[in-house]
Amino acid sequence: MSSGVDSSGSFIGPTENPGGSLFIDGSFAAAEGVVIAGNNPADGSEGFSYLAATAEEVGRAVTSSRRALNGIWLETSPGLRKKQLCDFASAIVANASGLAAYDSLDTGKPISMALGEVPIAAGFIRYYAEAIDKINMGEVPATGVGITEIQHLRPRGVVAAVVPWNFPLINACLKLGPALAAGNTCILKPAEISPRSALLLAKIACESGLPDGVLNVVAGDAITGSSLVGDPGVDMVTFTGSTATGKKLLTQLGATSIKPLLLECGGKSPEIIFEDAADIGINTIAAGLVAGAFWNQGQVCVARSRILVQQSLYVQVCEAIVAEAQKMSPGDPQDKSTTFGPMACEAQYKKVLGYIERGLEEGAELLLDGRSPEGFDGGYFIGPTIFGAADQGGCLARDEIFGPVIVLMPFKDEEEALALANSTDYGLAATIWTRDPARSQRMARRIKAGKVRLVSTAAGAEPAGFNHSAEPYGQSGFGVEGGLEGMRSYLRRQSVEHVYG
Repeated sequence: MSSGVDSSGSFIGPTENPGGSLFIDGSFAAAEGVVIAGNNPADGSEGFSYLAATAEEVGRAVTSSRRALNGIWLETSPGLRKKQLCDFASAIVANASGLAAYDSLDTGKPISMALGEVPIAAGFIRYYAEAIDKINMGEVPATGVGITEIQHLRPRGVVAAVVPWNFPLINACLKLGPALAAGNTCILKPAEISPRSALLLAKIACESGLPDGVLNVVAGDAITGSSLVGDPGVDMVTFTGSTATGKKLLTQLGATSIKPLLLECGGKSPEIIFEDAADIGINTIAAGLVAGAFWNQGQVCVARSRILVQQSLYVQVCEAIVAEAQKMSPGDPQDKSTTFGPMACEAQYKKVLGYIERGLEEGAELLLDGRSPEGFDGGYFIGPTIFGAADQGGCLARDEIFGPVIVLMPFKDEEEALALANSTDYGLAATIWTRDPARSQRMARRIKAGKVRLVSTAAGAEPAGFNHSAEPYGQSGFGVEGGLEGMRSYLRRQSVEHVYG
């Protein structure tokens, strides 16, 4: 697969598509379901199309995964499994250009971002590979003489991993890394609009030495996903996506079977700025707010899209954020200098525009209008859009927009800030800017979010990285991802008693 950069700095994507919309037992195959066709997000032209996997084809993938689980993967020694996954991680990096090109072409993600996401994705595979011989796979509790109990951690079996389109490769590896390292086999179901990096990923896994059937991919629509989740041969489902789809999965599984389900769903994360944070620097704060809200064009589940500012700083912060956001402008996603691309698809483009219109109808003040950015008549481009003085009960403050739209709201004191922060059904993340350590801890304890970031300085520091783990709150889902605890999510506990007295 060839790709590269031309003399003008534009990225040249892969010159060929994957060999089919299925990857089962180590080879590509064409599906026989309905035609799925998308448009190029950058110009609206006809894009990649493929046939969705049918229920029968999903069944083939499940059978393959079960066969690989019982035939080889459960018996693969920890050392060999570690080596094979480390080789897989290295192969991902070696194929960075093709993987990044597919994600950029399918979702409009700037190629510079897509290339930067490849080593992160590979890092998840490598982190969990390295954890294989470092995590204890059982415990021995205290017992009386003549009996020993061992509480083993066993693989759950065949895992169905359903991932979204905003970070196709990273989300896939975030799930595959711990699931495969724990000894499960996996069937990956990529988002409808972004299947190609997942299919290439499976090919890379096979060529790097992963046994056939350990990783299968079925591309398709909601019917494909429903068939996979509901297949009785699937032992666990792990899903990242919208809260609406997460609820459908709960309903489906509750009506048909009992199996573990890990959900990371929507978010409407707050960013809270107290007046004592002014010492950090208003422009510094604004740069952090804009980066957190408009990363990946705001198509991020943890995007801090609700900015709550103490009244004394409200006007200053509004002005600084608008000025900072105006430095960002959409560009051709295939140009390596572009850092802000289009919406991923026409449906998301229309959804975001609809929220902007609703916000105006509800009386919110439009501080920066990103609609119809200059120079982009085609494609699904929306620039940074900023609202102020929004009703806390309105759509801008409560709904997950999943686009480059943020809303600023003032607050009087700590109690009002907390009430505003907790006024949505979601609970993925939150950021609090304050130099008061006591307030930091009070807010972190009371705020409803799986990940809370406390900022009291402009200085940067290295975070936990791959060892970071958290669990969502409320309508944002449940189950731990990341870190060693994330690997334990893909293991079940079995107790074995040995009576020998």
